[in-house]
Amino acid sequence: MIFCGPRPARGIPARTLALGGLLVLAPGESGAQDARTSAPPETLVPVAACVVPDSIGEALRRISRRVGGEVGVSALHVESGARVSFNGDRRFPMASVSKVPMALEFLRRVDLGELDPADTIVVTTEDFRPGYSPLAEWSGGRSVRRTLDSLFVLMLAASDNTATDVILNMSGGPEAASRRIRQLGVRGVTVDRSEARTFADLVGLPDTIPESELYRYQYFRLRDRLPEAHRQAARERYGTDPRDTATPDGMTDLLLTIQEGAGLSLESRAWILDAMGRAESGRRRMRGLLPRSTFVAHKTGTMGGAINDVGIVALPEGAGHLIVSVFVNTLRSTTWRRERTIAEMTRLLYDYFLEEYRGRGAAVAVARRFGSACAA
Repeated sequence: MIFCGPRPARGIPARTLALGGLLVLAPGESGAQDARTSAPPETLVPVAACVVPDSIGEALRRISRRVGGEVGVSALHVESGARVSFNGDRRFPMASVSKVPMALEFLRRVDLGELDPADTIVVTTEDFRPGYSPLAEWSGGRSVRRTLDSLFVLMLAASDNTATDVILNMSGGPEAASRRIRQLGVRGVTVDRSEARTFADLVGLPDTIPESELYRYQYFRLRDRLPEAHRQAARERYGTDPRDTATPDGMTDLLLTIQEGAGLSLESRAWILDAMGRAESGRRRMRGLLPRSTFVAHKTGTMGGAINDVGIVALPEGAGHLIVSVFVNTLRSTTWRRERTIAEMTRLLYDYFLEEYRGRGAAVAVARRFGSACAA
């Protein structure tokens, strides 16, 4: 299903009108639904200024078919509110994209003065996590002392799993992270597990093993005792696990709160965008087909069959900003094809919104502020 229309008010059920294979949202309505609870559409008068050409929807479908798996994409032009959503109400495993929602409760506590980014803490070997962790690899198997600032940047820019669980635990854990997302009015995004517990589930380790026993070196020993068939079955289950999932529309709404600074101080907003702008991973995903000079603040995710990338793209020539969230979930396709799907979808949307709003980003933002959605 493809939606198009003005920027929605977060958390309000969508009412839609079918137009040639696209669905147009009425002003102030939301496309960010959970597919399991969405209500039947109601007929409304179309917003002609917000109709995206059928060719965009057909191109997204063609790209999706080539990967042969589940694909969801949501795109939002920030200044105008124009939006495109393909399978945007379906839930997908976030993988390391979850580090973005995890960051928001930490930033809230920093803004309240409960945590100081300049403080240092000792990260012990029992804190080291499986999966990608430059911090654990650099340590030489010894405890290390790091500032909270450096751990936060490692979490988002390097996708470091050790830094992530340290930040998450200091912020109250997964429950606090999900609560903060709800407080911001975002629906369709849930954080349910730490990195340690997620990696345990990925290989089929039982829940009875306490998290204190899931540190990096012990994890590898426990994992290697499991039969390969058992581990493969657990990997297959990851793709359908409802925990730690997001809808593309929900993730786009979450990125919009960051772009607009909702619930963030100016310093915290700049901090998270800078960290995401320094992301080291995913060079063949969202950034893969964009001009090299394009600034993208983004976060990738890779686990099981999930290969994702979500971020905020600065459009050139005064066209404004484009938020894009792309999720691909399949074990039946190559890594290259899954990454290429993200790159092709991002470039398609980039070209469309650049051409549509070239030189008009500021004008449409002013027009929208005075009540003329998607107009310039």
